[in-house]
Amino acid sequence: MYGRDRRATIAARFLASDEAEDLSDRSAATRCVDRLIDYGCTHDFGRPLRVSPIKCEMFLLDWLPRKVLLSPTEQEAVPHVLAAWVRWAGKRTGLPEAGVRATLDAVWDATAKFAEAYRDPSAFGLDRELVDRLLPDGDMEALPRRAFALPFLSGTHRLSGRHGSIDLSTLDPADPSDRRIMLEFEHPGAPEDHLDAHERLTVRLWDGDPPQLWETAQALLDVGYERHEILHKLIDVLDRCENDPQELRRALRVLRHEPPPE
Repeated sequence: MYGRDRRATIAARFLASDEAEDLSDRSAATRCVDRLIDYGCTHDFGRPLRVSPIKCEMFLLDWLPRKVLLSPTEQEAVPHVLAAWVRWAGKRTGLPEAGVRATLDAVWDATAKFAEAYRDPSAFGLDRELVDRLLPDGDMEALPRRAFALPFLSGTHRLSGRHGSIDLSTLDPADPSDRRIMLEFEHPGAPEDHLDAHERLTVRLWDGDPPQLWETAQALLDVGYERHEILHKLIDVLDRCENDPQELRRALRVLRHEPPPE
């Protein structure tokens, strides 16, 4: 098993190696190699040091675009970090030189496609600073469900204005107390128990727990329900089943097949 300390040790050894000495942006390189190690541990049966053409292509062209929000400097750095990693890890696993060369060729071939495969949310008109606040963990897949859970993406794609003495544009959606203020702004005058219910659902959607919550919300959006109506349907299910995960999944499955609104 590769726990946090062991992963950090591997990353430090790589960054101190001859293979990594030409990586100019050490901060971006550190973040990129952490992603590489995580990918190998999670998606390659706990083998972060194994390198191959297919694995590198899948990392660059499939996993990163779907899962990870990269900064512009990280987008630029990641192919170079990956190539250095191939040389370093290949040496440590005894990969023949021909295998190292074939893998490097695959990395550089994939690099040309990476810019097209990778989608930065700012390319779709989303404010980069807002996206960074919605994705402090860099989990790209979380963006739509978090944007659905909190009232951000309307008008100029930015929560703005004031709520009492508070500048809403400065609120951090990852902070529980700030999230509560956002929900109060969206539900002016609502009683505390109503806000509590929305807060419980917001936390669940933020964390993707369980995944079926967001799947159900999408299914209801697809058949024509409005966002706030969907939130209340999900709250009703949570109120009935929150303490029984199996019953919650069953109830969400039933809700996903709700007929379209009249």
